[in-house]
Amino acid sequence: MKARRGAVQNRFTVKYRNELKWLVPIAVVCVLVFANSLTGEFVYDDTRQIIRNTLIQDNSLFWKALSSDVWAFKGDGTQAASNYWRPTFTLLNIVCFRLFGTSPLGWHVVNVLLHTGVSVLAFLLLRRWQYSAVVVFVIALIFAVHPVHVESVAWIAGSPDLLFSLTLLGSLWFATSYRSSRSNKDLLLMILFYAAALGSKEIGILCLPIYYFVLKDDTDGTEVRQSSLNTPLLALAASAVACFLIRLSIIGAIARPPDDAVALFDAVISVPQMFAFYLKQIFAPILIAINYPLSPVKEIGGLNFVVPLFISLAAIAGVIYVARSSKRAMLAAAIFLLPLIPAMNATAFPSEQIVHDRYLYLPLLGALMLLVPLAGKVLSERNLLIAGCVVALLFGVQTVRYNFAWANELALWTWTKNIDDSAFTSLQLGSALAEEKRYEDAIAAYSMAIAKKPTMRAYYGRGRNYNAVKQFDNAEKDLQAALATPADQQDAYATYQVYESLGITYVEQKKYDLAIRNFLDARKDLPIYAAALTEKLAVAHYQAGNKSDAMRELESYVTRARVEMLPESKNVILRLGMLYAEAGRKDEARGALNEYLRSTASYSDKNMVGYRNQAMKVLETLK
Repeated sequence: MKARRGAVQNRFTVKYRNELKWLVPIAVVCVLVFANSLTGEFVYDDTRQIIRNTLIQDNSLFWKALSSDVWAFKGDGTQAASNYWRPTFTLLNIVCFRLFGTSPLGWHVVNVLLHTGVSVLAFLLLRRWQYSAVVVFVIALIFAVHPVHVESVAWIAGSPDLLFSLTLLGSLWFATSYRSSRSNKDLLLMILFYAAALGSKEIGILCLPIYYFVLKDDTDGTEVRQSSLNTPLLALAASAVACFLIRLSIIGAIARPPDDAVALFDAVISVPQMFAFYLKQIFAPILIAINYPLSPVKEIGGLNFVVPLFISLAAIAGVIYVARSSKRAMLAAAIFLLPLIPAMNATAFPSEQIVHDRYLYLPLLGALMLLVPLAGKVLSERNLLIAGCVVALLFGVQTVRYNFAWANELALWTWTKNIDDSAFTSLQLGSALAEEKRYEDAIAAYSMAIAKKPTMRAYYGRGRNYNAVKQFDNAEKDLQAALATPADQQDAYATYQVYESLGITYVEQKKYDLAIRNFLDARKDLPIYAAALTEKLAVAHYQAGNKSDAMRELESYVTRARVEMLPESKNVILRLGMLYAEAGRKDEARGALNEYLRSTASYSDKNMVGYRNQAMKVLETLK
């Protein structure tokens, strides 16, 4: 008995060591290739989703955060602000904020570790699916270093793809175990990990057929009856339906079209071009950026439709041909195509942003699962290993190079401007230049955006920068033009920002009556930002010498300020405390200022930090 147990342990040790010799290089290379992304700052959506997101910062809003869409913090929580209910992603953000606060290093480390975990888990799972060690190593190595992953790894807000892939592969791991064990524990873990995947990205619903191929697979000699598939597949389907219904109740719609959405017919005839783009990114990611100069097809032509259609049909035919050769190939085709289907729906995207590298994160694994075994049929293991390492080296160099583009906001959009000359990119570059206080350059960038596509955000951006250089007439013209944007093209938060800047324009010119009227109009138009706008209205009253009106407005909206989610909404309480102090009402002032400090204790927006310092200074004078 002891001898048999010892023999089993020895076989396990040998197998473990054999796997480890492949796994360690994958993990090490993965970390090394993305190491230079660790010094990056918060960029693009990071600033709003982390720095200004009160939902992930305030402990009292924990359950509200998990039961709201990911952009709910832009409003007052009474309506969805996006199409995305992703509680797994939100939970990760809450945990990371507790651990790292506003230090981007920790957030970047988490992303790199998640990507490394996906690469390692992919290796282990493919080995369980009876792929050879060399084939799996090449798949995992190329997957680990591929440049299309930079958007998901170097960009903190790109983590949903990492979370989704890690949890889905984890679920498939337990599905593989359940296929042979029929263990309730494996069944439960499979469902729990699938639920976490659904909570990371909505595309998990479309990935259900993958489980059929995993549970039906009998390449390991396990006999699988159709009847035995019913319980796990029904349980998974129930999870998907539950997720869909919960999301529907939170979002209030199956989907909300974005501003400047692509028309349905244009979206349909754009599918070949989009699919061909993703194929190109898999094989030749030479030009790579956060945004691409790929526009929706409006008129069918040779280069924008016929050629991409031929390429796409040939690729799909090849995938089907290979998939018919084995159950493993069918599984690979499912992993490649199913998560990519939503990315083919151009109606879900603004017209200048119809493709993104992050949508290839998991599909790339399926593509490699198809391609590398084919290469293994014509190459010896040694030559396959050499070829895989050469490809990984070339891709890795491009990845390291592209990581530098994510170092900061200005680097990101300067890089992108060299590839994509769209109005959207010019607008984002203008914002980055403004953050660097390069106002004249920012105005030029916004002017380019307006020349290409006049939008509310472009007029707002240029108007705000005209304010910064004290060209108030130009600022007023642009901000009024922004407000004149058709209602169906306005975003509530952008409208709030326009009203705020226009008020600043008037106050700077001492046109207090116009400023007051502006903020009253804004509060009427945007009731979800009533408290935040009231604080600005009170400041205008105060600067006009109407202190009693300022106090009356603040007192009327202090209750509302306690529930609004914008960080600056709490400034109603701060301003009220300061006015009480000025009026000699010390007890009321202390109460208001202490409440303000308590309610903003976790806020990390740089402006809010300054306001908190003001509150503490006023409190010192009241001792």
